[in-house]
Amino acid sequence: MCGRFIQKLTWREIHDLYRSKESDPPPTVQPRYNGAPGQDFAACRLDEKGNRAVALLRWGLVPYWAKDLRTSSRLINARSETVHQKPSFRAAFRSRRCLIPADGWYEWKRAGGVKQPYFLGLADRSPLSFAALWERWAKGGEVLESFTLITTRASAGLAHIHHRQPAIIDSNHFDDWLDPASPIHRLLDMVRRTHAGPFRQRPVSSRVNSVRNDDPDLLAPL
Repeated sequence: MCGRFIQKLTWREIHDLYRSKESDPPPTVQPRYNGAPGQDFAACRLDEKGNRAVALLRWGLVPYWAKDLRTSSRLINARSETVHQKPSFRAAFRSRRCLIPADGWYEWKRAGGVKQPYFLGLADRSPLSFAALWERWAKGGEVLESFTLITTRASAGLAHIHHRQPAIIDSNHFDDWLDPASPIHRLLDMVRRTHAGPFRQRPVSSRVNSVRNDDPDLLAPL
């Protein structure tokens, strides 16, 4: 499961990462040092003309057929093993995929009766691109665009902390991931392939346990 991540990239850095179409004006991307479900994040997806574009989406997917917005609190992750089959995800997996840029994520390791939070990110400090799905929900004049992160089994270097990790898409697969015409078997291979890193990993303050704390000091090593 992935329940918190860091997105402190600027709009320019996100644009350069995805070589996306410029928006006018650019979306206001708020730095997230303890990003949580229910918050808005920058995402890269294809626009109606097939160009890469950056949009702000709410974390916690609401299927287009949902009766209300309560579903979003439960659909923050989709498992790579079943994402193409689950009713909540299968339509989006076929045609509404996106990339979520991130600087890293948090995971909790149980040690006795205590859960120690860890910061996890690439060793070279380069940004990650999480595999995600997005949906547009509209009812009674209310519109919400939301996303869920796809998770897969953890790499050997991270399994001692947690058995799952976000599915990560390499830059050479961005086009295939975003293309609505990509075959299902290729997409499944991308999200089930465990990213081996190498990752940096370090314990951080338990302040990250509260979503009210959202500042750079959360990333400081203990």
